[in-house]
Amino acid sequence: MLPSLRKGLVALGVVALALPGSAEAQLRDIVAKSVSASSSGASLELGFRDDATLRVRFDDGDVILDGNVIGSYRTGDELDRAWRALLGEAMALEDGALAERLVDWSAPSSLSGGLADAARELDDAFERALRETQAPAEAETRDVDASSRNGHSLARLLVGAIGRLGALDEALSGLDEDFRIHVDEDVTVGRDEVVDASIVVIEGTLTVEGGITGDVVVVGGALDVREDGYIEGEARIADARVLRDNGEIRGGIVDVLDDERDFQDDLRDRLRDEIREELRSNLRSELREAARLEDGDSYSIMAPLRPVIRGVGGVFEKLVLVFILGLLGAGFFAFAGENVDAIAETARRTPARAAMVGFAGSFLLIPVWLLGAIVLAVSIIGIPVAIAWLPLFPLAAMLAALLGYIAVARVAGEWLADSGYPWTGWIRKSNPIVTLVGGLLGLLMAFIASHVISIAPFLGLLRGLLFALGVIVTIIAAEVGFGAVLLTRAGRRPEYPGGFDADAAWEAAMNIDVEEGLDAKHDREDQT
Repeated sequence: MLPSLRKGLVALGVVALALPGSAEAQLRDIVAKSVSASSSGASLELGFRDDATLRVRFDDGDVILDGNVIGSYRTGDELDRAWRALLGEAMALEDGALAERLVDWSAPSSLSGGLADAARELDDAFERALRETQAPAEAETRDVDASSRNGHSLARLLVGAIGRLGALDEALSGLDEDFRIHVDEDVTVGRDEVVDASIVVIEGTLTVEGGITGDVVVVGGALDVREDGYIEGEARIADARVLRDNGEIRGGIVDVLDDERDFQDDLRDRLRDEIREELRSNLRSELREAARLEDGDSYSIMAPLRPVIRGVGGVFEKLVLVFILGLLGAGFFAFAGENVDAIAETARRTPARAAMVGFAGSFLLIPVWLLGAIVLAVSIIGIPVAIAWLPLFPLAAMLAALLGYIAVARVAGEWLADSGYPWTGWIRKSNPIVTLVGGLLGLLMAFIASHVISIAPFLGLLRGLLFALGVIVTIIAAEVGFGAVLLTRAGRRPEYPGGFDADAAWEAAMNIDVEEGLDAKHDREDQT
């Protein structure tokens, strides 16, 4: 038999024995799990379908397996950290996934002495407890010398393994022609022994106390490199665990199934996420359907009235807004009436100029806020001021916008009072609060009309146009008012001192005409 063909047969045998679902062994079902952890220790208790249990506790420096102390540890050492990390993963896993993780677990290879012995016994306990072994039809120990080129002892291992030859071909690639194969047996290289060849161990434990000059391939078992033991070449493992008690693996460790394991883990995570999302989607659909069925009768009765309720609710909302703004305006008139008069006069005389200043100020608000905070923060004295600046500046900007909007609403109310429209007769300029309420209703009239229109069907386009008009009017009024506030320094520096009162001017003109007529009459009488 050619060497390459022989290695191919060995690889097929390796795959057949390494399959996790083979007839030789399968994982037991875990039906109960208990994980606990504290500063003094951590424990894991498993219950199986056949009522058997497995208890492992790390408690006050003792490693306890099913009530028996098998070793000791120190809190925070490498074994303690590895055990707590395993328990952290066990909390998130169930049944088959948990069993696979516990079987695959191996303690850190850097452990030595009593820690390594305890970790080894703990690892073996997981293997014994979680694998349901079945006696093979023919129990035999195979020790095959590859140099004999006899591949008949491996022929029985080829069944069902053809599809995974490529996954483990790398484990045997590059091996010397002289290598030993041990199947289903434990192999020990003695302390004074040096093996001048490569060793392949399938479903067994390879214990190295002496030396191996070649490579080592371990599949489905364990590699235990004791103190003073060494391996000159690589240690290639496939579904196996490695323990090193101060031994050396000079060529390094290669896990030939690492990529496949990562792929399986990633696939399992994606499937779990998809299943969870599907369950959530189904639950949301069921809840929506239940709510629809529960509200079905009431929905059919209330359906014709929904547009009316929505429209009346919108109108009521705007009236409440007018009431609130009216109360705020009354407060401004009471405590800052002259300031409101100065802002309103500026908005009345130069609305375009005020609007441009308002738009510019709106764009500069955030840069000024940030720049002011930076300037104040660069000095120790300015830090307390900067702390106050950060919340107070936005508050002052909102207050200025509100004050300007109320001033513009007052101007709008005065304009409506002079317009002569029949529905504006109740607005009296002599009462600033009534004038303000009239102006607010005028500014919000487009919104109110859109809510009224929404009651009627097939008028969605007109409703949308009215709503857009209301937004435009609100923005213009806010910017004009904000600009007037900026121009007048919140009404402290009037743009037009004394203002302009049309009624007062008309009365003054009438008085002048009357006085001139009386003077002319007196002159004629004197001449007569």
